Amino acid sequence: MRPVSVARAFRALPTAHREILNETVFRERSVNEAAASLGVPVDEVKARVYHALRALRVALDTPEPGR
Repeated sequence: MRPVSVARAFRALPTAHREILNETVFRERSVNEAAASLGVPVDEVKARVYHALRALRVALDTPEPGR
């Protein structure tokens, strides 16, 4: 998978999905740390990460325009 494809798929995600992945993946925060940072319960962070990763997978599996 090319980094450009991943970046494009990430940018295509809704803001809420980008936000949770930014906290947990790019900033390498634990679920507890992300929950505290975002002011939401831990279970909500877990659910958001799950849905964001599923959406990212769909975006990565969607053919790019012109390909």
